[in-house]
Amino acid sequence: MPAPTPYQFSFNGLSFGAGTPYAILDIDGLESLPGLRVQDDNRGFNDGTFSGRDFYDGRTIVFTINTFAGNGNTAQQNYNLLQAALLPQQQNTQALTWLLSYSDSVSTVQARVRQNKTMVNVDYVAGKIVSQWVFYCPDPRYFDITPQTIALPYTTPQGRTYSKTFSYNYLGGATVVIGYGTNGGRVNAGGVITITGPIDTPIIGNTTSGLFLTLNTVLASTDTATLDLTNKTVTITSSITGLTTNARNLLLNGSSWFDVQPGLNGFSFQGGSIVVGTTSASITFSNAYI
Repeated sequence: MPAPTPYQFSFNGLSFGAGTPYAILDIDGLESLPGLRVQDDNRGFNDGTFSGRDFYDGRTIVFTINTFAGNGNTAQQNYNLLQAALLPQQQNTQALTWLLSYSDSVSTVQARVRQNKTMVNVDYVAGKIVSQWVFYCPDPRYFDITPQTIALPYTTPQGRTYSKTFSYNYLGGATVVIGYGTNGGRVNAGGVITITGPIDTPIIGNTTSGLFLTLNTVLASTDTATLDLTNKTVTITSSITGLTTNARNLLLNGSSWFDVQPGLNGFSFQGGSIVVGTTSASITFSNAYI
């Protein structure tokens, strides 16, 4: 549920923040950089370290919320609703959405509640319930809530014809569909690729990064292959049985998972045994931030 007004958040069907009985006193970890996982190693009997790569760790967001009476409920009743919506989870995540100002887009991050601290005191009894809620986000990136989809259909005329062999395994004279999309965020985004048959050995790539994925399979008419660039999974759904099966083992050697980089990205799509008007691919992603 998107947050409709500035400084309002939504999670698990409940809105809190501006315009609700849940006043947000402060938020820690939302606009800050998440922690780092570093691969530096010590130099043994020498000073300093060998410099490795840095990776962002999961993001922790801490809300301090003042719950009061409103919407026809007492403060305690509203607090019970808050507790029900922000119930700690053992696994999986849900969308936490927000809008900080009218100049921003509605943003979202996948999160789960890990902790609640509430002090019971004279203010609690008087209807001023201050509580602290800890959200954990395994993926520290947050995204614009509205995704964009770049279509790569085989239509007439069919894309572009190349007369030489490229690093993408573009065969001489092969028909390659090219599309472009822009990640307006500040960091690499994942995305979901959808390929619809018929097609033999589909190849889809990011021409900006030079990386591509090749599936060693034949998709029948309207069979669908789904490649999740974030979670690095491949599934195929049969148009006949409707069953979805894991198919990551069908990736050919030389395939490399790619991201949607900040700025303009080019995407390529090709394969054999295509049918114009039926065979197609698309990539869906959202602007990503850290």
